[in-house]
Parts: sequence; structure tokens; C-alpha cells
Amino acid sequence: MSVANLKPYGTPRNLDQDAWFLYQTTSIAYYELCAHLCEEFAELYNTFITGHGVHGAARLDYWVSRYLTHAENIRRGIGFIKNGGDYMPMIDFLRAPSTDYRGLVEQPLGWMSEEQRKQWDRAFHRLSYACGTGSETLRNNEANGRLWLSRGSIGSNQIYLDRDDSHVGDSSDAIRYAEEYGIMSHPTPYPRHPIDVGVRVSPGTPCPRTGVWVPKQWLDGATDFSLAFCVQGHPMQPAYQVYWGKPLDVWADFPMPDDDDVEERSITLTETRAVDTTWYFVSQPTAQTVPASNLHLRCEAGQACPKSGYWITPSKSGSRRYFQQGTPMPEVISDYGSTIWQWDSDQSDPKL
Repeated sequence: MSVANLKPYGTPRNLDQDAWFLYQTTSIAYYELCAHLCEEFAELYNTFITGHGVHGAARLDYWVSRYLTHAENIRRGIGFIKNGGDYMPMIDFLRAPSTDYRGLVEQPLGWMSEEQRKQWDRAFHRLSYACGTGSETLRNNEANGRLWLSRGSIGSNQIYLDRDDSHVGDSSDAIRYAEEYGIMSHPTPYPRHPIDVGVRVSPGTPCPRTGVWVPKQWLDGATDFSLAFCVQGHPMQPAYQVYWGKPLDVWADFPMPDDDDVEERSITLTETRAVDTTWYFVSQPTAQTVPASNLHLRCEAGQACPKSGYWITPSKSGSRRYFQQGTPMPEVISDYGSTIWQWDSDQSDPKL
């Protein structure tokens, strides 16, 4: 990759922030959350299908079943990690639920009310971001170390070696998006992640220990490299140097006003290239923050509200209400059967 005309990536870096994010998105608690979100989406979808009496139409029931299967697969992946330290199946187990959107929306969905479609979209995008993020954290373990070993003879496949398929650069935006979806809640300040300079390894060499690794360039003061989560036994990936690519005018093929500013409508993406390094192990603090505890909150009608805040139920459009902890959750008379209240990931006060 020619880097002569690319802008250096000079974003200030925070090792503790980026390491915390990688350890969070590879934790058992995070994977359990992903499985739960798949189940939650399937339950919501099935509730809507039942309420509208459209079981058997098109392939609606198949997609409910598919997301329950996604949850089962993720939990199977958790077993592989617990029993043998094998993270590799989890890459596809998490990738699948985050890439099924096309199949979902090819089904007839016009029978949903506007409010139900909003809930459906919100539940899907939440699980999609959670699962996709978890898969992305692991993705460089698939082939990048092996590509580095054959770098002298890969020819046109060099573009795949130079492409960082994991989280590129600073993680602050990824953490912010995750918090907006209610997927995680970061600590302030981030816990210190000690660097074990006695545990080091070169690209292409089998990873001696599963966890987060930092390239030597970072320790030497460079701000244009990323941390990596590497799996024991798999060839270590190269380090990835980050650049700002050339501005891309996404509206170039569409008619635009003569006075439109090309710079304002252009976007600039990051590009990367593979370089040699020495990797050092980044230790995980003893106490790690787990995903926000309110993520799994749901409550049946008649039970005491477990947490003060805004709740919604698929049994009724516009059902969003504020309940105090300990207040009995009300039943909503509808065609949906039992009333299940769910914690709303958006806890902002309603706009007047």
C-alpha cells in the first residue's frame, strides 16, 4: 500500500481504554449478553407474530427459530472457550446474527404497527452491534498471522494482509456507540492494565497467551497503531499502522447543487498496512467491569419493578412509562397474552 499521500493518524491514545474494551468484548459475560439479546429479539418478534395471527405466513417463524439457534450457538461457543480456550468458533457464531438483516427484511413486515416496527428495529440493531463488535474483536485471528508468514509470496493477497479486520485505532467511538445501545458502561477512570515486558512475541509466532497485546511501536510513543486480542496457539498477527485515507465523496454520482461543499459531504476512512513488531502482553486487571446490569431486565405484570426507570411492553403501542422500584408492574389487556415489561435502553426523559 502506498502511504505517500495519506494523512498520519495522530489521534491521542489511551491504552487502558482500548485494552478494557477488548477484554470486555471477549468476556464470558459479554457473550452471554449477546446470546440473551438474540433470545430477546426472537421473543419480541414471536410476540408480534402471535398478536397479529400471522404464524405460518412466509418464513416469519423460521426467523424466530433462527435467532433462538443463534443464541444456542453462542452458548455453545462459550462452552468451547471455558473447556478448551477455543475462541475461533465464536467468530462466526457472533457474525451470523449481525449479518442476517437482509433475510429478515425480505419477509413481509407491513403487518406490524409503527411502534412495533420501531421496537423490532431497536432490538435488532442492539443485538447486531453487540454481536458484530464481539466478532470483530476476534477476526484477525482467522488468517492474518498465516498471511504474515507467507508475505513474500502472497502477491495480490497483500491487500488482505494489510487490512486490519479488527478494531482500528482509538476505541472511544466504539465504546460510546455501545453505551448508546445499552450494551456496556465504562468505568471512570479506566482500570490500569499493566504491561508484562517479560512476555513478548513476534508476528507469525504462535501466541503464547490469550489476551490483549500491544506493539512495541506504541510503547515507543507512536499513536498510529492498534492493540490486538490474540488467541493462544494461533500465529500472531502483524502490527497495523493506521492512516487517514483520501476523502471519499459519497454523493459523487448524484446531482448536487452547484454551491454544495464537496469537503463537507465527503467522509474520510482509516487505512492500514501490516508491519513487523514485537508484541508485549497487556495484563487484565483483577476487577473488570461487566456489561451494564440493567441489560437483562424484564418483568412480568404483577411482579415488583426491579429498577426505577422507563419500561416498555410489546403488548401496547406507546407503552413507555416510568416506574419506581418496588411498584407492581401493571397488566395490559391485549391480544398478546401475558404482559412482559422490558427495560428501555433509552432512559432519557420524554420530549415535551
